[in-house]
Amino acid sequence: MQRLKLFTWCLFLLVGCGQIAVEPKPAPPESVASDDYDVAVVSVDFDPALQGSRLPISDKYAVLVALENRGLLTAYNIKVNARLRRSSDDILMLSGSRSVTELAPGQILVVRIEPEGAIPANADVYSLVVRAEPLSQETLTSNNTREFTIRVEP
Repeated sequence: MQRLKLFTWCLFLLVGCGQIAVEPKPAPPESVASDDYDVAVVSVDFDPALQGSRLPISDKYAVLVALENRGLLTAYNIKVNARLRRSSDDILMLSGSRSVTELAPGQILVVRIEPEGAIPANADVYSLVVRAEPLSQETLTSNNTREFTIRVEP
């Protein structure tokens, strides 16, 4: 299994936070069969980079998404989005998206998403979902999404 350490983005405005912990949820198993269309979110990282499982305090955060075309045909017009929701009440705090015009079979591309909005500095738990919208002909979609739990602690 090939591991990629790439960056993915999100723009957060944090004021006066103590610590921010990031916990990835398990990724789906990789498929062995190849379909004509199969776009996968293979890695998500943060800028500034994680220090262990923690984000350093910063005015801005970026999330970089590594997309891979695991299909046999070139994929066109792939929309990638990131959504940050407060876990306690499911309120959308941040969102952003980017489009990829073209992704050749076997190609890996890093997409930088810059969401609009600001996350409060309140201690709370948030859910970050990064998703490549499925293509109309795509049948394997379990690898299109990666999820993270983000804890803002005093």
